[in-house]
Amino acid sequence: MKQKPTAYFPNLVLEEGSISSQVYYAVRKAILEGVLSPGSRLPSSRTLAEMMSISRNSVIAGFERLIDEGYLFTRRGSGTFVTNTIPDSINSNQWVKTTLPTSSLHIDNELGTLNPNLQKMHAFWQQSQLNTNSHFMFHVGVGCIDLFPHELWGRLLGRVWRHSKKELATFNSPTGYTPLKKMICQYAQSTRGLNCQPEQVIIVNGTQQAINLATRVLLQEGDTAWLDDPGYDSARAIFTSYGIKIHPVRSDSDGMDISQAIDQCPQAKLVFTTPSHQFPLGNTLSLSRRIALLEWASSNNMWIFEDDYNSEFRYHTKPIQALQGLDKHQRVIYAGTFSKMMYPGFRLGFLVVPPSLIDSFKVAKYYT
Repeated sequence: MKQKPTAYFPNLVLEEGSISSQVYYAVRKAILEGVLSPGSRLPSSRTLAEMMSISRNSVIAGFERLIDEGYLFTRRGSGTFVTNTIPDSINSNQWVKTTLPTSSLHIDNELGTLNPNLQKMHAFWQQSQLNTNSHFMFHVGVGCIDLFPHELWGRLLGRVWRHSKKELATFNSPTGYTPLKKMICQYAQSTRGLNCQPEQVIIVNGTQQAINLATRVLLQEGDTAWLDDPGYDSARAIFTSYGIKIHPVRSDSDGMDISQAIDQCPQAKLVFTTPSHQFPLGNTLSLSRRIALLEWASSNNMWIFEDDYNSEFRYHTKPIQALQGLDKHQRVIYAGTFSKMMYPGFRLGFLVVPPSLIDSFKVAKYYT
């Protein structure tokens, strides 16, 4: 419903979106158009809410976003003011732009002069692009991002930055921000039954970086890894780029066929598995096969990379405990992300590594 304009903002008319977003865009527009000049004082949130016949909380939320983005600032006891330097005026400076001809952006023959393993990975990349759904209808790995509370999340980010900016700006641990690691450790323990301490948690940008780190630390060129068939294409591409040999293992209703893999490829150094929700078939690795895999890994110095894909979603039964929580011999490297619980662009994942591997993963993470 349209609201009446105010004497302060003759062009401020609220029309679409949430009320707090409308306040944000209307005040921002007034600032950019010069209706509100730099340094000018805004009416109080209570006054503006009464004038607009809207909730004061909506005005406060709009103001908080404008403060976070640098359009407004508050002065204790004096009120809210327009900043002297508007962010948009900084961004609008004329920079010299260089445009490369389109033909120079795709030079396939350059691959011949690079790492030969990159050529193999390039083939996987091209195939993955053929399967990309540009309209995001039934897109693999993307949830209902329209339901995510974006405005609330933005306010929380702003609040954390204002209260913790010194700590956030000065920490330099390659394994990640300590308070975040503690919270993730508690989350993994309570929801997935992991046996871990915050020191074992390593923050990464997602499953693919986690696989890269594990490969760098645990494998050498020429080693062999088990991988579901069909399985995760990105894992296959990453292993291939490092010169790792792939042994495909079939999956059935009980998940990866562990006994078949042991019989056919006992020399493997690592198994990549998605035991909670096999990708892409969706089966769950049975308890008997979990135990068999853990015992085999312990007896043969084999590493298990557990990609806990889609473990958050169980519709008919209770979640099954992660492999890592069943592991008594510290052979499991656990990888989790928040791409499904939050959204893919969140780019927050984590590894839980055995204590004996903490230093090695820390070094690998630092130099990547």
